[in-house]
Amino acid sequence: GCGEQNMVNFAPNIYMLQYLTATDQGTPEITEKLLRFMRTGYQRELLYRRNDSSYSAFGNADDSGSTWLTAFVLKSFAQARRFISVDIESLDQTRSWLSFSTRDPRGCIDPVGKIFSKGLTGGLADRSSTVPLTAYVLIPLLEAGVPISTSIVTDAGRCVLADSSNDPYTLALKAYALALAKDHNAQRVLQDLLSQAVVENNAMYWNLPQGPRRSKALQVETAGYAILALMAQDPAANALQARQIVKWITSKRNGQGGFYSTQDTVVALQALASYETHTFQGPLNVVATVTATDLSHSFTLTEQNKLLQQPVKLPSLPTSVSVSMEGQGCAVMQAVLRYNVPEAEPSDAFSLRVQAINDPRGGCVEKRLEACSAYLLPDGKSNMAVIEVNLVSGFIPGKDDLKEVVRRNPKVVKRYEVDGNKVTFYIEEFTAQEVCVSFRITRDVEIEDAKPGSVVVYDYYQPEFSVSKSYSFPFLDGCKR
Repeated sequence: GCGEQNMVNFAPNIYMLQYLTATDQGTPEITEKLLRFMRTGYQRELLYRRNDSSYSAFGNADDSGSTWLTAFVLKSFAQARRFISVDIESLDQTRSWLSFSTRDPRGCIDPVGKIFSKGLTGGLADRSSTVPLTAYVLIPLLEAGVPISTSIVTDAGRCVLADSSNDPYTLALKAYALALAKDHNAQRVLQDLLSQAVVENNAMYWNLPQGPRRSKALQVETAGYAILALMAQDPAANALQARQIVKWITSKRNGQGGFYSTQDTVVALQALASYETHTFQGPLNVVATVTATDLSHSFTLTEQNKLLQQPVKLPSLPTSVSVSMEGQGCAVMQAVLRYNVPEAEPSDAFSLRVQAINDPRGGCVEKRLEACSAYLLPDGKSNMAVIEVNLVSGFIPGKDDLKEVVRRNPKVVKRYEVDGNKVTFYIEEFTAQEVCVSFRITRDVEIEDAKPGSVVVYDYYQPEFSVSKSYSFPFLDGCKR
């Protein structure tokens, strides 16, 4: 992983503990588990702290700190101080680094370092806009307790207020930032956002402009910031609208409890925790009865077990499922269906070439694999992306070759990871110029009728931008496939 991915694992623990503490629901076991995760995540994130007190995805290996990631870290560490030991001097130095960010005459922040999420670089109509990023940085500064009177906050606020964009994502960021700043314009911006909402089946969401920057993950982020803005302004008055957004955002959760990507998951979890904290209504006592073919099962949810996930398998498929509920309180029920489908249509965002050859000197044992990819969409650059190589069963990668891939392309291929028979390369960004990774693999165990391997390239923040190809090695006489 990298500094951003570690924060994605770290931050949700804070929101969960804030919620449990505010509603007096934390048990010693759950509290200690969350604290343990936070301490581990905090120590791990310090590995990505640079000598100038900023943070970047790969620490001092990067050319500079990242305005975006440093803001994310500042916000999270400042909130975590309430629960775990955080080095105050180090935190102040990070706040200072961010506070001295260069601003243009409008007060908008000129970012340095990599901005992995394209949504923060503005809508399709204005690709050079720094307003979304400025609002994004303003949020953690305010959440971290930086006084409203400081120059970085007043400048950023001036930038945000001068912006006339009607892009829902930008409006959602602005609405939350201005609500935190207690600016009298916050309500107007929030109403501009709500006026663009789509309401269907009592669920509220936003359609984003078409184009390379539109993604399902960005829709979830937009909804999350809208909830946060509603709760920051007037939780009681806004509870109904927030509940409609919560209904939509909950429907986008995957079977593992996350959403589409990393930033949308963090924002969604913070938003859900904020909503639950402000609308907590006391004791829960609900019985939900699920009826399906060969199944009748009742779930009982009380104060004692409400934080536990209660799963049950459907014994027969296909089936229709009906649910009846009685009692008092709110609960979420999710149906997860896993099945195999024909290979999805590849995205036109990336090209992909895969070459699998037998090493002339390696006989039946040594092989070589090369994967090359480029970005094809009009905006010219991807977000951070991944080349994921799933090896043919029984083969292992040559570690020296993997190190050489990174050594030859340190500005592009930031690092690699090996997990079982999967090799993952983290690519800072793809452009129209092809990026290739090439390495030897060695047969470690002979496998009868080994299935082909595969290579997948995808945008880390827009995973629907994905392309894959399978591969197998040419047959050699006397060798098993």
